[in-house]
Amino acid sequence: MARATQSSQVMPRKVGIKIPQTAFERLLIILSRYREASIAFVAVILVIYFQLGNPAFLSSQELSVVLRDTGRFGLIAVAEVMLMITGEIDLSVGSTFSLAPYVMVLMTISWGVPLAASAVAGLLLGVVIGVVNGIITVRFRVPSLITTVGTFFLLQGVVVSIYNSQPIVAPVQEPFNETFGENLYAPDDSVWSWHGLTAFTPFLWTALVVAAMALVLNRTTFGLHTISTGSNIIGAKEIGVRTDRIKIYNFMIAGVFAAAAGIINTMEFASADPLAGGPFLTLEAIAAAVIGGTSLLGGSGTPIGALLGAFVVATLSSGLVMMGAQATVSDIYLGAAIILAMVLNVQVDRVRARRKL
Repeated sequence: MARATQSSQVMPRKVGIKIPQTAFERLLIILSRYREASIAFVAVILVIYFQLGNPAFLSSQELSVVLRDTGRFGLIAVAEVMLMITGEIDLSVGSTFSLAPYVMVLMTISWGVPLAASAVAGLLLGVVIGVVNGIITVRFRVPSLITTVGTFFLLQGVVVSIYNSQPIVAPVQEPFNETFGENLYAPDDSVWSWHGLTAFTPFLWTALVVAAMALVLNRTTFGLHTISTGSNIIGAKEIGVRTDRIKIYNFMIAGVFAAAAGIINTMEFASADPLAGGPFLTLEAIAAAVIGGTSLLGGSGTPIGALLGAFVVATLSSGLVMMGAQATVSDIYLGAAIILAMVLNVQVDRVRARRKL
């Protein structure tokens, strides 16, 4: 009897934790703890591959194109991450992306409103769109997929009918334009000069937003409530989380980020295009979020992973073109990447649930 007691004291049993048996399972455990590391590794491999295929890939000119596309996809992807964590999704961000800068430019051209003030109006329009999407979803119990698809077509119809579907040349009011997207970089400029910095401003603004949202998600009560809402909405309600309000707030975040991305895009191309935010842009942003480790089932996601996912999407698009591939080929690779990312995310979530990480 004493020996049995001593044996149980020497070798305590761990309940509820499964020891990994295979190398693949050990890899899944590492990824469940450090999701950004896996997509960062993929991004580095892609950069090395395209650089070996075309040495001009890492030139400052080409890298600025990749990072500008990363900024455009990434800002919307971060908005989708916040919503997807709560178990919702917004497919109307593309139309907000088009409408907000269109209204901004029209206010400046037609009414003489300073560009900075009309940009604020565009951002507020994005907030209003988010509020409408949120209220319809949580108050009337309409699935967000249906709500935002309807909003997308509604807003897209509005923006193409305002000015007969014609792009509008954006006015130039410095320093607003060069601060929020205008590219002044020339081949003879130093990449460390102000003109060189303007080549990367869309990415820099997105990186700043990603850092802020990462802190919000991991260090604030709002972030904790956002994760709780998506992980277990019934349990969240029982502990006093106002889940409906949390979802509406995140719809507002999605709207204002989509509007900001559209404004930056308009400053980049010096034109407000009513067709700039088509469905493909929204799907690319969602792809970036998924590739970056955000679960479509809710409860988990990372803004940093979304930015890395956006970099992967932009790298695939630019790198394959530089190597002579047709546009359809990049779609094939992107589709394969989404499927593989989802399979990996599901496996990682299962390992995390088993080990109670």
